[in-house]
Amino acid sequence: MKHIRTKDLTMMALLTAFCVVGRLLMAFIPNVQPITATLILVTLYMGSFQAIVISSLSILITNFYLGMGIWTIAQILSFWCVILLVVSLDKLTNLKNNTVLQLIVCMLSGLGYGFLISVMLAPFFGVTNFWAYYVTGVSFDMMHAFGTMSFYILLKKPFVYIINKEVNAKK
Repeated sequence: MKHIRTKDLTMMALLTAFCVVGRLLMAFIPNVQPITATLILVTLYMGSFQAIVISSLSILITNFYLGMGIWTIAQILSFWCVILLVVSLDKLTNLKNNTVLQLIVCMLSGLGYGFLISVMLAPFFGVTNFWAYYVTGVSFDMMHAFGTMSFYILLKKPFVYIINKEVNAKK
């Protein structure tokens, strides 16, 4: 098992705090938050383990404030699927070097996250017609997708600069 440096742990803690504060500050706009964009960047530039830890902690902490329920598990699992998508696409396409493809992934992540949440939660809410249930939430998924793209555009340059300077710097 790879040892995690103190510098990496500190960066993970700071990014978790950023995701928590960002989600809480943006709570007044449904589904618009910096978490998904941050997780895509973390996955590409730090690794999937770090992204899984940050996503799980961010959702657990924010749901203490916003409301904890069965959806918390669905949110965590959906973010893990987004992380898996980014890892897979990076291996297939060298995603890190293609900004247009990164923005498409942001869009797909926002839409896919909402779809996965609906699939996981529909049985708990007794939904008999899944597609009617899902279609009623598509506008929120679109907000998530466009919000993720917007945050990605805003965060990418400073994030890559900080990661290259601090985390990937030699000892």
